[in-house]
Amino acid sequence: MEFARTLAFPLKYVFCGHAFPKRLRLTPSEAESILSSIHADKGGTCLCTNEITPIFSLHIIVPVYNTKCYLKECLDSIFSQETQYSFLVSAIDDGSTDGSSQVLDDYQTFLNQRQHRGRLEVIHQENQGPSVARNTALSTIKGEYVMFVDSDDFLLPGAIESLMNAAIESGADIAEGNFNNGPSFGCACGKVYRSQLFKHVHFPPGYWFEDTINVFFLYPLSKKTIYVPGVHYYYNNNPSSIMHSFGSHPRAIDSLWVSRRVLTDWHDSGHETTISMLRDFLLDALSTKTHLDTLRNEDVMQALFVCQCGLLEQFWSKDHLSETASLPYSFRLLLKALVSGNYRAWRLLS
Repeated sequence: MEFARTLAFPLKYVFCGHAFPKRLRLTPSEAESILSSIHADKGGTCLCTNEITPIFSLHIIVPVYNTKCYLKECLDSIFSQETQYSFLVSAIDDGSTDGSSQVLDDYQTFLNQRQHRGRLEVIHQENQGPSVARNTALSTIKGEYVMFVDSDDFLLPGAIESLMNAAIESGADIAEGNFNNGPSFGCACGKVYRSQLFKHVHFPPGYWFEDTINVFFLYPLSKKTIYVPGVHYYYNNNPSSIMHSFGSHPRAIDSLWVSRRVLTDWHDSGHETTISMLRDFLLDALSTKTHLDTLRNEDVMQALFVCQCGLLEQFWSKDHLSETASLPYSFRLLLKALVSGNYRAWRLLS
């Protein structure tokens, strides 16, 4: 393919005993049928219209589902923050059945008695998943900035002051810090967002890996994103969380569906894809490949490859290739495999 020939670098294959075909005869519709037979795309759009009334400096959104063992520590970490900024915490009880609902109600009563600078609102709803829980609060944003905290994690001291100072002083739309185990890039938590970023977007409902909107919508929409040194957020290694349960689960396929959904919504909003988004697409493609490889199904992997080739062709033109020299070598290898339709090369990449 002419698109692939413009990438002038060698691609060598080490077979390691595998007999992967170089070319596939699978059509895009056949590939989607294979994946849909295991887990169909049942999610919804990330496009919407939210109301923004900035009564507080910061609106902190905490989706809660069966995290009773962690919940009080999470709330304590927020309401013990020493900060000049006013904040509202919206805790969305997403149909918890383990007593988390009562913990929230008791905590709200406790705060009302203390007249704390921060305010807690508790919303109880039927279980609809973390995207819908976050979106419940996003529908009426009450802060100049927005922050997300998962209810089995907690903020480290000074997190609000540090991130908010950095965002306001720099004029950034997104100020992101670090987790205890590394950067928060790509995750909804561990950062503050200017609330206007969410005027017409929310988390795509019905998917796992809903934080994909960061990579393919919020980062591209942000006029200025800054990195704030230091550790601000403690990610708790909760064995019951989605990130610990997707392995070998059919819903691992959501990692493909949600990327397609958000990219489609970005395009339908009148935006153009960029070389930066291409880099993130390639990183996401490798991650999705790893997710689906846990299913141990060669038909699934071949279908995934065909779908990824289709997404690349749909959302990026060959004009983007003039800037690919700056991409990491592994990304260039992946890109060449996708644009040339070389399944064997793609399969042997890690």
